[in-house]
Amino acid sequence: MKMHPVKSSKIDVICYDEHTHKLRVSFREEKPRDFCHVPENTFTAFLNARSKSRFFKRNIEDSFPC
Repeated sequence: MKMHPVKSSKIDVICYDEHTHKLRVSFREEKPRDFCHVPENTFTAFLNARSKSRFFKRNIEDSFPC
């Protein structure tokens, strides 16, 4: 799982495993959360999003439960 530190007020690190399509989001003030079956293009868009928190809320939080 590759770690990607990001600039965000709420998110600290995004980790993604391209083989299992598992995403882990580490927050600054909450426990890390795991998401399953996340397409690689969604992960890439997340990394490239101007607002990581907004992208997370709109596209990941309720869409990829494990």
